[in-house]
Amino acid sequence: MNSTIITYSWIFMILFIAFMLVMGWVGMRKTNTSDDFATARSSYGPLAIALVIAAGISSGSTFMGMPGLAYDIGTPSLWYPLLYPIATVIGMLFVAKVIKKYGDKFGTRTIPEFIGERYNSDFLRIALTIISILLIFYVVSQFVAAATMFQMMMGVNYETGLIITAVVLATYVFMGGSHSDIMTDAIQGFLMVIVALVVFFSFVGSVGVDGGFGDMLSTINSENPDGGFNQLFLAGHDTYGAFWLVALLFIAHLPFAVLPHLGNKFMAVKSGRDLKKLIMYCTIFATILPLMGLGGMLGLAVVGGDAGISPDQIVPVLFSEIFPPVIAAFLAVAVLSAIMSTSDGLIVSLTQLLANDLYRKTFVPKMKITKEKAEKNELLISRYSTFVVIIAAIILAWTPPQYLAVFMWIGIGGIMAATAGPLVVGALWERATRTAALASLLAGTVTYWIVYLPFGFNFSNPFGAAGIGVLVSMVVMYVVTIATSSAVKESDNEVKTSMES
Repeated sequence: MNSTIITYSWIFMILFIAFMLVMGWVGMRKTNTSDDFATARSSYGPLAIALVIAAGISSGSTFMGMPGLAYDIGTPSLWYPLLYPIATVIGMLFVAKVIKKYGDKFGTRTIPEFIGERYNSDFLRIALTIISILLIFYVVSQFVAAATMFQMMMGVNYETGLIITAVVLATYVFMGGSHSDIMTDAIQGFLMVIVALVVFFSFVGSVGVDGGFGDMLSTINSENPDGGFNQLFLAGHDTYGAFWLVALLFIAHLPFAVLPHLGNKFMAVKSGRDLKKLIMYCTIFATILPLMGLGGMLGLAVVGGDAGISPDQIVPVLFSEIFPPVIAAFLAVAVLSAIMSTSDGLIVSLTQLLANDLYRKTFVPKMKITKEKAEKNELLISRYSTFVVIIAAIILAWTPPQYLAVFMWIGIGGIMAATAGPLVVGALWERATRTAALASLLAGTVTYWIVYLPFGFNFSNPFGAAGIGVLVSMVVMYVVTIATSSAVKESDNEVKTSMES
């Protein structure tokens, strides 16, 4: 990376960090209670929250991992950015209204708490709390992406970039929690939309490639014959080898919008009447942002497949090749904002597993403590557990994985396999029972890990494993609900007959 880009990158980065810290201070002024820290309940309009959710969905994986897959694997990997926004929005249609309703009515703050209230089960809440710890894999992937951007665009080593990322995130999340998360993410989401559109139009205009669009496609096909635009699938590949594998990727994303760091954003919308607008805006933004995947294909044509870089580095390398230094630096910092936008929400969600789902909901009812003291303790736990999460992420991110987009799904897949039945089916079907929710959570979780690890299966694809787990979870939810609700109905009829006799 040339010195001019590095200089501009530091200028934009200093401005970016200063902005986030200001938002942290503003968020701190808005944060007076633990509920403020956890949810920023009913505080923002649908456009702002749509940008936040879209930014949370389109993380460092979308802005670096997916272009990296496209650069390395080719066209078949574009199934990922093509399908996951559609599946995510469909899932959102199922659950957004229910989560908002329960949040406003019962004051629920997290997805595990929502499930506990929905089925009147402490066990389900605690079980999902434990499973949600897998989000740490998602946090790690964001830290790796951020550190890689620092390394590529600012001339610092990977470890230094990791520490800078941690310090910035720790500072503003500690101060303002969800308010800081939402305010910064809305601006970051807007920047991300701009970057994705720039990449899309650069691809369409074959920027940086000698000749026109047809010449670019020819170059891509020659650089990667197995992954050119004449290939829909990649024979033998665990994720993109056949239509049924791609279909599992789609199914796996249906519960994506109810991941803890996204599902709690529905509670921040001012009114349930805003949900239709929210989903409309989310559909638009979630369709634009995955266009980043085309950056990997353009990078293959511009840089070549033997450039000696890791796949996840293709976006900053491409920017430095096709844009003037000041624009390349600005776009790189905007990509870094994409990474930060997911990281902060994930960190807040993980802190709430400790502060809300364990301390407030599990321990406080068994303690002799005043409400005021419990509230103060919860806010302290929320803030200081930020450092626990970030330190754990640094340790796990110290050695980066090969593919960010795959690595983060180790955790996400387990959560979505567990929650598909209780959340997606349960949100649509009031008849769904607590027994069915417990059975589906356990069945989805066990299925995911048996398929993924694998025990008895030659299957190492987290997307496919999650898709199978989601299907099993939803089927079990339906079957057990039919069985248990019928049993309850028969029992009620027997009681009624006995009383009449």
